[in-house]
Amino acid sequence: MQYKVRRAVIGDEQVLRALRLQALTDSPQAFGSTYERELARTTEDWQRWLAPGVTFILEASGGEPRGLVAGSRDPEDSSVVHLMAMWVHPDLRGTGAADALVFYVQAWGSQVGATQVRLNVVESNSRARRCYERAGFRATGRQGVVERTGDVEIEMTCDGVPLSGTISFSSESA
Repeated sequence: MQYKVRRAVIGDEQVLRALRLQALTDSPQAFGSTYERELARTTEDWQRWLAPGVTFILEASGGEPRGLVAGSRDPEDSSVVHLMAMWVHPDLRGTGAADALVFYVQAWGSQVGATQVRLNVVESNSRARRCYERAGFRATGRQGVVERTGDVEIEMTCDGVPLSGTISFSSESA
């Protein structure tokens, strides 16, 4: 299956909303948010969601949005970015689509001067953990509990994010 990854921009609010609602319907335990919370967000809320960092949208052939991931800078350490809100439609799992989304956040992190990407993943989500491990992430030993579900969440980190010289984040990317 073919797909492309592009940076979300103002005007993509409804696409982001639809993807987040799909993600929370498909895998509610994987996220700290709830369907009801995301459903209640306004267009302005989605614009603010885009503002602090980067969001990438994965589109299947024909332009249908089928996944997303967000990245943000660590407010206390400029050498760190955080990978968040990762989700890929079940039809694209196992195709490399998730790997592409992770790579785009890693490359964006490199472009903004970060040397490390961190994320939190529910410990029992072995498929997501394997995806992150393929991208060079390793568990740090730090963990917490997702307040909403009680699930154990582990922190993973990847040092030496890839160079992003061939990726342009200001327009659509293939």
